[in-house]
This record gives sequence, C-alpha cells and structure tokens, in this order.
Amino acid sequence: MKIIFITREHKQMPAVRVRCYGFAKYLNQAGIETEIFSFADNLGAKSGKQEGEMSIWDKLGYNLKAFKYLWGKDAVLVLQRCNYHSLAPLLISLLQGKKLIFDLDDWEARENIEYYFAKFPKSLAYAAMGFIAKRSCLCIGASKFLREYLLAYNKQVLYIPTAVDTDIFKPGEEKKNKQPIILSWLGTMYRKDNLENIGFLLDCFAQVSAEYPDIRLEIMGEGIYYEQVQQLVQDTADSNVLLKPWIAPENVPQYLDEIDIGIMPLIQQTKFNQAKSPTRLFEYMAMSKPVVVSRIGETELMIKHGINGLLAKTKQEFVAALKLLVENKNMRKTLGANARKTVEDKYSIKKVSEILLKEINKS
Repeated sequence: MKIIFITREHKQMPAVRVRCYGFAKYLNQAGIETEIFSFADNLGAKSGKQEGEMSIWDKLGYNLKAFKYLWGKDAVLVLQRCNYHSLAPLLISLLQGKKLIFDLDDWEARENIEYYFAKFPKSLAYAAMGFIAKRSCLCIGASKFLREYLLAYNKQVLYIPTAVDTDIFKPGEEKKNKQPIILSWLGTMYRKDNLENIGFLLDCFAQVSAEYPDIRLEIMGEGIYYEQVQQLVQDTADSNVLLKPWIAPENVPQYLDEIDIGIMPLIQQTKFNQAKSPTRLFEYMAMSKPVVVSRIGETELMIKHGINGLLAKTKQEFVAALKLLVENKNMRKTLGANARKTVEDKYSIKKVSEILLKEINKS
C-alpha cells in the first residue's frame, strides 16, 4: 500500500511539516510507502502570502497538472485541508474509485454560514468541506471541534492532533542566571485576528513590563499582515518589544531554546479558534517552556491550569499569569517540565501517527 499526502502549501508551512512530512516519516518507519505531493513544491504554485496572487485559471491549471500526475497511481490519497487543490484528488477519487482520506486541521469556511432557501450554503468552502467529508473513506479532525463537525458527514472520523516531532524539538541544557526573561509570540500573520491578538498581547506586556522592566517580548512571524504588526510594535515605542524576522523551520528549536515563556492569546470566540490544533503551542511545550494561552477550544483540553501551563481569558488574567511566571523561576521550570511530559505522552508525532497507522492497517 502507498499513501500520497496532497497539499497546496510548501513544505515549510507548519501543517505540511507535521501533517504531511511528519506523518509520512513514521509511516515509512512502519514499512508503508509514502509520498508528499505539494502544489507549491512539485508544481511551482504560489504558497503562503503569495497564494492570493494566483487567478482562478492558475489554480485550475495546477489542478490539471496534478490530475495528470495522480491519475492511475496505485495509492490512497490523503487530502490535507480543503482549498483549490482539492479538485484534482476529489475527481480522481470519484472517477477511479480511489480511497480518499480527508485531513482537516483548520476551519476554512465562513464563521457564520448563510443558506439559499434554508438548504444550500452560500459558502463554497463550507459546501466543499461537507461534500469531501461525505465522499471520503476516512476523515481526520485535528481538534475535538473538527471531529464533531466531520461526524455530521461521515461516521469514520479519527481525532489526530497536529502534534510535534519531539526528536527535533527537545530542550537543551538549562542556562544559569539568564537575563533578560524573554516572552515569545511565534506564528503566522495571515489573518486579521493575528493583528488583534498581537495588539492584545502588547497591551498585556505594557502592564507587566511597567512593573518588571528587565523582561523582553519577542514577536516572530511572517504573512500579509507583517507590516501592520510592525506598525503596532513601533507605536509602543518600547525598546523591550522586538519584531524579529521569520526563520527557517529547522532553526525554530534553537530559537525556542533561548526564550523563557511562550504566549498564545486567541481572544476571538470563533469557530477558527475553537478548531485550532496549535502547532506553536506544541512546540513551546516540547521545548519545556511554560505557556500562557487563551482558554478556548483545544487549549482547554491540552493545558491543565497550574500543572503544565496557565490558562487565561481576560486581559487581567493574562497580565496576572505573566507576572506570576516572571516572578517565579521554579514555577517556570516545573510547568515547562510537565509540558514536555504531556507532549511526550500524548502529542508527539510518533504517538499520533500510531493512531493513523492502526487505522490504515485495518483497511
């Protein structure tokens, strides 16, 4: 049996690194042949912040090339996310009867779905997700929220979080008397939500740094809203807030080894945030870093407050949690160690890939 993972994005994007290359790595080790077919890497399609530059004709052209390549392949097709690249594998599945596995790790439709005649969704993405889910022999939801959504269309649904490669993301030696204490936000900047979350974080940091001036906030990311984030940082006029350029994924573990606290505010009560299986949170935890994260969706399942991290909702709660960690080195160390143990036990790529492997071996 051969498994072909199909994605529209390039291999440096978080979901592709984990849910395509990461899963494939462990399936290969179990003796299953795998291949990654990326519209960006294999066909030259634009990805990330350049994807919006493509026309519908560009996207149809890449689907035609993908269709020609995938046609006749003796393999199970794993479609990673629902977007323009779904067309080719879906058609091949329909025309050739190929097994199709639908892996969904993000909410990719509108937040509020409206309908024509109370039956037909106005959101093409929402309609496509439902159709693909129904047509698939197996669906994979990266969060409990997405699992419940997929179950409405298909009874064969696995819950497989995004996870992290704990062989790559592992803490180095403890650094003695390290200064300053570094708070870190690391992620992509492709949604307006990211601006709001970073603005919220900057407000929280301003309150904490007023009391503890020897701390630093580092924001690292890339995306279409990078310049707006840059303006937000400049507006703070705070030399202890740094906007750092994006780095290659292979350098992220080394960078995270130098920070002290990971922060992930998700202040919008949206389907997108409820559906997230946050890659960066897993990476912070794997590096034994204490985290302060919003109390929403999947994070409430992963984080046990005061044991392997801190949960917060309001600005006051975030400020209080950050102050607590800045003040207490022993708490940082304990929460970080427990976070690493949580990831090793539940959220390593090896652990979650075993769930997929077991299902594949059953078929």
